[in-house]
Amino acid sequence: MGDGTGFEKFRKLLPAAQRYTYLNSAGCGPLPKPVIEGMERVFRYMYEEGQIKVQVHDDLFGYLEQARRDVAAFLGASPEEIFFVRCIAEGLNTVSYMLELGEGDEVLVSDQENPAALLPFFAAEKIRGFCTVKFCASGGYEEIVGRFAGALTKKTRLAVFSHVLHAVGSCMPARELCAAARERGVLTVLDGAQAAGNAMIDVKDIGCDFYVCSCHKWLCGPEGIAAVYIRRELTGEVRVPFGGVGMQKDFDIDSNQVILRDDARRFEYGGKHIPMYTAFSTTIALAREIGMENIVRRQKQLNDYCRQVFGRRIPQAVILSPADDRLKSGIFAFSLPGADHRELVREAFAQEGIIIQYRTVNLRTREEGIRVSNNWFVREEEIDKLADFICGYLSGVRRNSPAEKGQAG
Repeated sequence: MGDGTGFEKFRKLLPAAQRYTYLNSAGCGPLPKPVIEGMERVFRYMYEEGQIKVQVHDDLFGYLEQARRDVAAFLGASPEEIFFVRCIAEGLNTVSYMLELGEGDEVLVSDQENPAALLPFFAAEKIRGFCTVKFCASGGYEEIVGRFAGALTKKTRLAVFSHVLHAVGSCMPARELCAAARERGVLTVLDGAQAAGNAMIDVKDIGCDFYVCSCHKWLCGPEGIAAVYIRRELTGEVRVPFGGVGMQKDFDIDSNQVILRDDARRFEYGGKHIPMYTAFSTTIALAREIGMENIVRRQKQLNDYCRQVFGRRIPQAVILSPADDRLKSGIFAFSLPGADHRELVREAFAQEGIIIQYRTVNLRTREEGIRVSNNWFVREEEIDKLADFICGYLSGVRRNSPAEKGQAG
């Protein structure tokens, strides 16, 4: 699959990627045919047989447990270490309230996190009294490791960072960061939203304590489902922050005591939209069939191709994504000095059916850029098409600029 031709038979499963130049898996990936058919099959079964019939109930439970096993295998964990949530933010909120964080404690986050990873802690610190502090996640591989280690203090209780940064696409040196935190007795939680389907994941090798992931981006699943890995040894050490049916093995009505499940399912509660959760199994099966090694290799090849094309044809572009192969992912981000990035994104779709996304690449200065998602189904000619559009767009901006209008008059 080195030249991309081996991916073509799988690309046929993605109607949206055939209809558009789909360069936005970092936002939301295109749904594959097996995923939508799998969800429809479960919905149809529930529709025809009823949702509460004993056999239907048992089958749905079986589907959920199969999804748990599949997510566990995908992350390199055991099923007993996985619990389900609705989204990354819910997972991070849950982790936050598992811990006794309060006055004098610090939660360390990177300064390039998605709001989904920042807002849970910004909100909770107002209630619980801990402080959220930031470390700089830009720069080279060794710089990131050094800055992270230097930001750890005696007050740091928890470190939170994305496995792959959402705006510029740096694949963080997760193993080194987790090792530095572990040496200081600091727990680590990784946001894997941009890593699932975009990087190799092995939570045991990484050495993190928690890992939160969803499947609607690079794995091309639906929104509204996510999973959390918790290191087995922590299961009985942290508190269960929320309650509901599913968390218990039993409970006593007189003493108000809950006998909790022995595994990560003690952190799960309430009803679940199980047809959606079956998509975890389907998306992981598709990634396994293609081969995650093939996927990651292809994404880096496409990233390199973007860099070559932009260097040759759009030299004024400031490339924001790292060139270091150790930090590289499928995300290629750039900015165009003086350009209206939001308008460019709108016009790319309106004129050429190209789906890209603008992002705030610096949360302090509010500087914006453009993010191109090079998922495995992208073709080199689609990157060429993007470059053609940008060249034409920039020429049009120059022709219609106030200065040129004045000269023409």
